[in-house]
Amino acid sequence: MDLALTEGLNVIWKHVNLIKDFELKDASSAVEDLTKIYDGMNVIAARQLTTESMQISLTQNISVYDSLYIAATQKTNGTLYTADNKLCNAANLISATKLLKP
Repeated sequence: MDLALTEGLNVIWKHVNLIKDFELKDASSAVEDLTKIYDGMNVIAARQLTTESMQISLTQNISVYDSLYIAATQKTNGTLYTADNKLCNAANLISATKLLKP
């Protein structure tokens, strides 16, 4: 989904600025790698998931933001991998989901 790049970039920012376990020079390399991966993906625009994500959000009582990932998983017949327990529980009712351990 088109939010994946933003999510990944935010994680890199978080590790450099908040957690401070990543050096600035490493961040540049990570951004380059992330961009290459993203460019090779079949990206689904959030716009393509508006109806489905809103329905999921309202029926599962989760944010539209989280429901977009579930809707994308449904659309691709894929598996949603998440470390978010609440998202995993909601998604398990709708699609294949795996909870990642920290």
